[in-house]
Amino acid sequence: MKVRWIISSLMSGAVALSIVSGSAKQQKAEAVNLNAGPVGSEWTKAVTAQEERQTYQLAAGAHIDVSEISGPVSVEATDGTSAEVSIYRTAKNSDDLAWRKVSVVQTSTGRTIRQKRQSGEPDKVDLLNRVVLKVPRQVSVTGKNISGDFNISGVAGAVDLNGISGSVDAKQLNGALTVSGASGNVRLAVARITDAGLRVTNVSGSTYLRLASDLNAEISISNTTGAISNKIEGLAIDKLGQNFTARMGTGGPRIVVSNITGGVVLQGI
Repeated sequence: MKVRWIISSLMSGAVALSIVSGSAKQQKAEAVNLNAGPVGSEWTKAVTAQEERQTYQLAAGAHIDVSEISGPVSVEATDGTSAEVSIYRTAKNSDDLAWRKVSVVQTSTGRTIRQKRQSGEPDKVDLLNRVVLKVPRQVSVTGKNISGDFNISGVAGAVDLNGISGSVDAKQLNGALTVSGASGNVRLAVARITDAGLRVTNVSGSTYLRLASDLNAEISISNTTGAISNKIEGLAIDKLGQNFTARMGTGGPRIVVSNITGGVVLQGI
C-alpha cells in the first residue's frame, strides 16, 4: 500500500506540473535539446517549474535588451505592436526558484529583460531560465551573456549578440547583425543586408552562412581553424595568405567572418 501511495503522489505531482508549465515532460525535453543548461540524467529529474507571461505595447523603433540569462533565449518577430515575454523556470529543488529571477523593466527606449543575482544567494543554484519573446518587427535587439542558445527571426532592426554560451540561429533579419562570442555553431540566413553589414567574430564552433542568390555584398573571412566550404554556384573565392574574399553580385555591404575555431560554410538559401 505504501508503494501505491508513493506512485499515486508522484503521478499527482506530474499532473500539477503539467498544469503550471504547459507540459513538464515537454519542457524538460526542450531544456535538454537546447543544450542551454545542465544536461544529462540529473537535469531530467527536474521536479518543479514556474511560468510567467507578460504582454505590453512597443512602438516602432523600440529596443529590447536581454542579458544575464541562465538558459536559452528565443526572439520571434510578429505583425502588430504587441509584445509578449514568457519566462519558464525549472529547477530540481523548488527552493532554487527563489533565486535568479528574471525581471522585465520598461526603459525610455523599450524593455530590459535581465536576470539578477540576489543578495544572500547560495553558491550553488541549479536552475534553468528560458526566455521566449514575441516582438513587433520594427525593433532592435541586444543579447548579452546568455548561458544557452540564442534563436532570433524576423526582426527588422539591428541585432547585437555578445557572449552567447551556446549556438546562434538567426534568419529573416533586415537590419545590421553582429555576433561577437559564441561557444557553439552560428547559423545565419541572409536574404537582405543593410549598409551596416554583418559581422561574426570569436566563435568556438563552425559558422554557416546561407545567402540569397540576389544578394549584393563583399565577403571577408579570416583567422579560421577549419576549412572554408563554398557551396554557392558561380561564387569565386580569392585567397591571400590566411584571408579569403568574395564578391556577391555587384558588391556593397560587408560580411565579415573572423576568429572562427571551426569551419565556415557558404551556401544558398
